[in-house]
Amino acid sequence: MLVLNDPRVDKQIRVLPRKESARIVQALELFKNHGFSLSEIYLKKLTKNIWELRSGRWRLLFGIVNQTAVVVQILFKKTQKTPIEVIRLAEKRLKEYL
Repeated sequence: MLVLNDPRVDKQIRVLPRKESARIVQALELFKNHGFSLSEIYLKKLTKNIWELRSGRWRLLFGIVNQTAVVVQILFKKTQKTPIEVIRLAEKRLKEYL
């Protein structure tokens, strides 16, 4: 599956420590190779259009646009529940691609 990162997400990934950014890139590669067949350990559907890809304590929120996964938000997860304002921001950014 083709995966694109929003420029704001790329910028956030680039400023992370090398070990953390490498882990995120590894999770993206895993999704590229296996798509939605990944187990719930890695992948979870949050809303109708937003999915969460897990990479350690980092979460990548993405949606599907023309059979391409577009990563629109990245966050460091501190609690079990993803904050609703982060999900809304991801939905807003995804609409920019639709």
